Amino acid sequence: MMAVTTDNIRDLLNRPRGLNDATITELITLREAEVNKVARKADKYGVSSSNAPDTTLKESATKMLVALDCLTILIDTVPAYYSESERSVYDRRYQEQAKAFEKRAEEFLALIAEPNAAAFATGKTTTRLTGA
Repeated sequence: MMAVTTDNIRDLLNRPRGLNDATITELITLREAEVNKVARKADKYGVSSSNAPDTTLKESATKMLVALDCLTILIDTVPAYYSESERSVYDRRYQEQAKAFEKRAEEFLALIAEPNAAAFATGKTTTRLTGA
């Protein structure tokens, strides 16, 4: 199990108002499952322990994805936590952060995933064919 915590996510987002711990925990659970599913496995298709993604990369991908999910929630709940005069500032801020976290999440997923299931292994086999 990875060590992504609600505090990690709150710190990444500068501890905004309006994030529920239970929501963050659930998002972490969902995104960890996704990250583990797409990550290259050390025992599959020529992937070795030296080129399989390590825990730090998988945790980083999870954090970026959860932060993006939280920003989406914050954008939707800005009216509930900020006054009329503050809403537009926070709405724009969260939207800009969401763009940055989306880009980072894509980059981290690309680091751990096997793109388009393109992994392959090479090797030699013996044959019964003889030269003429």
